[in-house]
Amino acid sequence: MPGTSEKSEPFVTLPPVPEARQWAEKVAARLWMLQTSFADDPPSTRHDYLVEEIERSIKDVTESRRPEYLGALMERFPGPERIDAPYFKPPETETMQRGPQELADELIARLPEFTNEAKAALAQKLQALGLFAPPGRGIELPLELLGKLGITPKETLDEERLIKLFTALLEMMVTLDHLIWNVWKNIAPKSSLRRDQGSDNPRRTIGRYLAGDREVATLQITQMLEKTRQLTAGLLSAIGPAGEIFARKHLERFAPEKIRAGVESKAPGFISNVELRCWRRYVELADNLSGQAVETQIIDGIVNYTEELISRSEIRGR
Repeated sequence: MPGTSEKSEPFVTLPPVPEARQWAEKVAARLWMLQTSFADDPPSTRHDYLVEEIERSIKDVTESRRPEYLGALMERFPGPERIDAPYFKPPETETMQRGPQELADELIARLPEFTNEAKAALAQKLQALGLFAPPGRGIELPLELLGKLGITPKETLDEERLIKLFTALLEMMVTLDHLIWNVWKNIAPKSSLRRDQGSDNPRRTIGRYLAGDREVATLQITQMLEKTRQLTAGLLSAIGPAGEIFARKHLERFAPEKIRAGVESKAPGFISNVELRCWRRYVELADNLSGQAVETQIIDGIVNYTEELISRSEIRGR
């Protein structure tokens, strides 16, 4: 959420009701989960996920009470981590004159946004100015990765530790890849979301890639890892809303007002007592209610939420 402007002060000053606080806590938890799950995505993509989650969560709240609920949610993000949601306008800021060091720091911070071609062109320009030496011997990591690890380009990498770290990360990735796709296969056997052909043995595929096999391209490796990352993030993100999705669908059938409305819309027949007819209708609906039916509905909610999240991500990627 953006910083509070004069127009948005009513959202902050209104004391939220207990229901609004509970709603804000649940939504905030899902926002933090989305922020963590898609930490490697571009800021604009994460922003869209968070805004969509807020819009999805607020749609069931009565319009007249939305200021209370949104005000309670703003209290959960009091600092710079505010989410730029469409319900609040960001404050106008004055353009500041920045010095060379600030511009350089911003350039380094925004390196992950550069394409590979742009990074190569920038490196050539900096090398031409004598800002760093040409590539030497030994293992070198991309500048953006060094920045994430807090390593400067002047520091020498320990090759033995790098190999050990790669081994540990590879084992974790392969184990997680095998587990997450098996879980998905069990809960969504009819889903169109499947592994790419030839990616069922990531160890072998990665081994062929490292050995220089030209039939295994870099794009194939990145797509394989990205698909596993998306599925893992999608399933974890779906855990939070699963209960809410089930409750909403359950109440659509079993809520007293829904049953009464359905009964009153039909001819009374032999039984004129509305309460008795409502009870008979409830018994009819409950006939199909079982532990397996509840489990199926919850799993379907998780699968649908995951597929929708991954589908939105793929559309943005294209």
